Amino acid sequence: MERNREQVFLLTDGEVGNTKEVIEEVRRNSSAHRCFTFGIGEGASTALIKGVARVASGTYDFISGKDRLQPKVLKALKCALQPTVSDISLNWTLPPGVEEKLVSQMPTAIFQGQRSIIYVQLKGKLEEEQEAKVSLQYKFKNELLTNDLVFPLKMDSTERQTIHRLAAKNLISLLELDMDGEEVKKQILEASLQSGVISSLTAFVAVNKDTKTRVEGPPVTRRIPPVVLADPGAPVNRLVSFASQPIPISLGSASELGEEADAVPSVTTENPPVVETPTVETPPLYRLIALQKADGSWNATADVAAILGIAEDFADKRPDSNMEPSEWVTVLAVIWLHHNCQDHQEEWELLERKAVTWVKSKAGSSLAEAVQAGNALLKSSVDLNVFSL
Repeated sequence: MERNREQVFLLTDGEVGNTKEVIEEVRRNSSAHRCFTFGIGEGASTALIKGVARVASGTYDFISGKDRLQPKVLKALKCALQPTVSDISLNWTLPPGVEEKLVSQMPTAIFQGQRSIIYVQLKGKLEEEQEAKVSLQYKFKNELLTNDLVFPLKMDSTERQTIHRLAAKNLISLLELDMDGEEVKKQILEASLQSGVISSLTAFVAVNKDTKTRVEGPPVTRRIPPVVLADPGAPVNRLVSFASQPIPISLGSASELGEEADAVPSVTTENPPVVETPTVETPPLYRLIALQKADGSWNATADVAAILGIAEDFADKRPDSNMEPSEWVTVLAVIWLHHNCQDHQEEWELLERKAVTWVKSKAGSSLAEAVQAGNALLKSSVDLNVFSL
């Protein structure tokens, strides 16, 4: 973790009226803190969430629909606890007549396991096939490091419109952060029209695929009647599932839709089925997390035994009678997490680290024997390396 910098977690669920001012205020204070941002729901401002995280050397994420908040916040928390790659720059060695233009923002920080994409446009004329070199320079733990890449300046015969459009999207987003002057608006329009990427100053129009002409008329909503799939073994009046078919529309370059569709017939039943709301039980992982103590350990209780799926007298099965029951159950809890919850490791990785630190300071030389006995009891094969043994 970077010292002398506060770690700020910002959660927002709506738009703000002064996005630019907020980002600039965060930038002015970025030497004193790092900011990790989360947009909740569909109304969160993308520009605000991404902009604040970028200028404050943090990360950003969005939570919508059925997404769970906990794993995304814990992922950010792990980033806040680790050193980062910073002071990132690119240095180019290009042939005469060739120049580079950065079309995306340079990252202010890169965290462990994180990928960062930088788009650069190379412009100029080549008389023959030549090579170029780019040097990536960055700082990690106060050490200055450099990576060099040499590549040929040769155009591929295959068109790569996807890469070009992604670069244009980044350029447009960058320009839209400061859209005060007419020159900036002109650049946005040119990039949008040349690449076919929509911007705040452009739009799409619907085009009839058959006639290749623009679809006239005001924008309307068109509904498609649902297809009812009946269950052969059920009464006729029972609705099993619905499927909808999309309208095939080819997009050209502003925004209008066709005529309003006919009204959708309603579907009724004489005896509509009664839908019972199922009881949602808290998953074992989250029950175990809730039972962990502040020091990282667990108590040998019947609740913990039920979660681990073992008998309530498991404390009597300690391999060493001098080992405290809490030490023994903490070993079992860590083994259970690794054996049963690998798909949710981001949610328990930090608390597991705390538990291992605690049990190593308490169990001493009997820890290896306890891990082996725990594997036998839980019918697992967790490696001793988990406990740094």
